[in-house]
Amino acid sequence: MNVGDLVKTAEAPCYRDCGCWFCYNKSTRQGIILEKLSSGVDGAGYWTVLFDAGGWRLYGSELEVISEGG
Repeated sequence: MNVGDLVKTAEAPCYRDCGCWFCYNKSTRQGIILEKLSSGVDGAGYWTVLFDAGGWRLYGSELEVISEGG
């Protein structure tokens, strides 16, 4: 996973309109990685991702790469 990659959140444990940040903002849950914040405890890192609803920070283990950035 690198800055510029197109990612989506891993399978969400959400129910319809559960009230989480993604559901509340009606996000597609797809975004572009803007910044690596740390290596993280799981080795997958901690990232800032720009989603259609705005920026959010997630662990790499919560993301799946859709397309690698150029």
